[in-house]
Amino acid sequence: MSTLTSPTGRIYGGIFFLCLATLMYELVLTRIFSVLMWYHFASMAISLALFGMGVAALLVYLRPAWFPADRVPFLAARFSVLFALSVALFFFIFVLFRLYPQLGFKVLSFFHQPFYQPFQQGFYDRGVPGSLLLVIALLYLVTSLPFFFAGLALTLLLSRYLAAINRLYFWDLLGAGTGCLLIIVVLKLVGGITAILVIAVIGLLAAALFLPPQTPSLHRLGLWGVLLLLLAAGGANLLYGYADIRFARGRYEPNLLWSSWNSFSRVAVYPSQSQEMGQAWGLSRTYQGPIPEQLGMVVDDTGYTTMYRWEGEKTLGFFRDNVIALPYYLQQRPKALVIGPGGGKDVLTALAMDAVEVTAVEVNNLIVAGVNDEFGSFTGELYRRPEVRLEVDEGRSYIRRSSERYDIIQASAVFGRMAPAAGAFTLSENNLYTVEAFRDYWDHLSPDGILTISRFIFERETLRLVSLGLALLKEEGVADPAAHLAVIKERGLANFMLKRSPFKPEEIARLRELARQKEFDVVFLPDSRSGTGPFPELIASGGSAEYYRAYPFDITPTSDDRPFFHYMYKPLDFIRLFTFPAQSNFEDRAVLTLRNLLVVVAGFVALFFFVPLFLWRRQGLREPGTAGRIGYFACLGLGFMFIEIGLMRRFILFLGPPIYSLAVILFSLLVFSGVGSLLAGRFSDKNRRRTLLRVLLALVLLALFSIYALPLPLDAAMSAPILWRCLLAVLLLAPLGLLMGMPLPLGMALFHRDGSAVPWSWGINSATSVLGALLAVVMAMNFGFNLTLLGGVLVYALALLPVLLHRAPQP
Repeated sequence: MSTLTSPTGRIYGGIFFLCLATLMYELVLTRIFSVLMWYHFASMAISLALFGMGVAALLVYLRPAWFPADRVPFLAARFSVLFALSVALFFFIFVLFRLYPQLGFKVLSFFHQPFYQPFQQGFYDRGVPGSLLLVIALLYLVTSLPFFFAGLALTLLLSRYLAAINRLYFWDLLGAGTGCLLIIVVLKLVGGITAILVIAVIGLLAAALFLPPQTPSLHRLGLWGVLLLLLAAGGANLLYGYADIRFARGRYEPNLLWSSWNSFSRVAVYPSQSQEMGQAWGLSRTYQGPIPEQLGMVVDDTGYTTMYRWEGEKTLGFFRDNVIALPYYLQQRPKALVIGPGGGKDVLTALAMDAVEVTAVEVNNLIVAGVNDEFGSFTGELYRRPEVRLEVDEGRSYIRRSSERYDIIQASAVFGRMAPAAGAFTLSENNLYTVEAFRDYWDHLSPDGILTISRFIFERETLRLVSLGLALLKEEGVADPAAHLAVIKERGLANFMLKRSPFKPEEIARLRELARQKEFDVVFLPDSRSGTGPFPELIASGGSAEYYRAYPFDITPTSDDRPFFHYMYKPLDFIRLFTFPAQSNFEDRAVLTLRNLLVVVAGFVALFFFVPLFLWRRQGLREPGTAGRIGYFACLGLGFMFIEIGLMRRFILFLGPPIYSLAVILFSLLVFSGVGSLLAGRFSDKNRRRTLLRVLLALVLLALFSIYALPLPLDAAMSAPILWRCLLAVLLLAPLGLLMGMPLPLGMALFHRDGSAVPWSWGINSATSVLGALLAVVMAMNFGFNLTLLGGVLVYALALLPVLLHRAPQP
């Protein structure tokens, strides 16, 4: 394909809007997948994006005759329209789900969480049906269609205007970076489903800019007609909600009372069933008092919490007989910190037990709006009560900046599971449950303060809480760690307690008597250490390496470098999953879904990328320098994803609420990479190879420096206002972003004499990015984020080799 050097301003504008719409669609997918299925399934969104674009690039390379160079602007407009229509098709799937909810349930029932509401079972097949692979494959192909059409438009433009690739790539990344910010506003204003149509409209705006001036007016009239139709459909959905999601925790909920979206969640409220209200998790079986009226609240698909009707003492009596109230019986009018209060259960417990002050740190402003505003008359505006101080912040980030000490720090079944941003899929990453987090809690406890965390006893994670406590006590040099620990459960819910000072004999006696009166089960108390079972055995071992090696699952303490609290497979066991074992625990389906994604993605990459090359371009594979070119662009795809995922991890604690990490980190990396691409065009063509070697070497060295040096300024500025922290994050990310934007346009210019092989290289880069997005997660889960970053550095270092071996073709 021949190339031109002067794309018009309309072409740049079209690329900006198309990339803006594509990134927004990718992020909306992470939100919608999180609401309908497990939140970690949102990882598929970035893989979808890169896969669709990569297949498009390969098609342009294999069939160049289908895309004449003189028609590229018109074809880019046509594919932008197809992008918009395929995005709109995704919207009408939700219309279909509203009309025929049983269709949605056939797919969503697999993702049901058993016991998704107290004592009520959902789908509970322990096996992973082989048909799920087909479902994932179908879902993968349908939702990747918009990325495929966007990829066709972008690949054609890059090939047509190769000499201007620096500027094209700049507008590409600037549009994507702007999309990171705009999606936050759009989700807030119109919600996730209507946002799909907003994205389709932006795609049509890109098509309008791509259309050549001489295009017949009929095409323009048709384009504007479709645009008006989509605007009307979106406006009607805002007014009547005919396509809104009515599924909550895998169950169709036609009577939702309220739902709302923000950048990282969708919160819905619906009536609780009568049997759920009387069988609350942790409630003593001896309780005979009144049951408060309740409303169920769900965050995405897995974060369930409850709001309670405020009726003064009548309400509060209910909470004194819950297992989560036990620490309060050991304190007199305590000062309490509640992390992740949700609908208010922990706060009501603290009030019921005469806490003198309760600080509630809730990361999700929609939950606060639900409790205080939307259902304020029901809850008594709980978070506005004089005894309660509300902080909308990420719990770990807040406590690190706080100078206060508390008698009780409480977190009851806080999932902390939020859908990640593009490229930031971290499975069950949770900053609240690491050794460093326990250190933060310990430092903010009063001398006799208690850290109390409640989790479901049948989850292996409860045992990991004990291992975290043992690791902290060992760091503190405590002679008798067992004297600081207690675990008591009520049927399914266990209350883990870590006391800063040893439990006194009278406190132990008090806990034991309370357990007897309320028919709680004592799992571990310091005065009885000779029992059998994993809890007393782990504590007796002191958290020894021998015990952890012998235990069938990974219950070792998690760290900020590897904060996958819910991931409990040992690396070798994860590899064994690829033998497709017949049986597995339901709670392991997070990992099984990742395995299935890897299988599906690897299969599609082989089928759509490499098989066509061997069938139709075998001769091209034998050309001199081809192997080096493939290796170079493969390294760029893998390296970028490894470093992006690792870098985003570095800033989560520093920035606090997910909205800031999403906006600041992705925006900074994408926009500064775009600026780097623009700057790369200023380098002399004569010294392109030497320039690229220097850029790659500087990138490797700066990335290495960032791994070990970034924690210092981040820790020093932790207490700064959020605006200053955001600005500092941008400044720290800017140099690396600049360098990460240069290798691709410089490499395109170095390895291609014309535009004929550009689609191939672009496709290889996309294909390896598809795998890199998932492989980086697997590496981080098993070995930590530092090694993931180091892996990215190593891959970029390997990219130096093809450049060193490259020889300019003879004229």
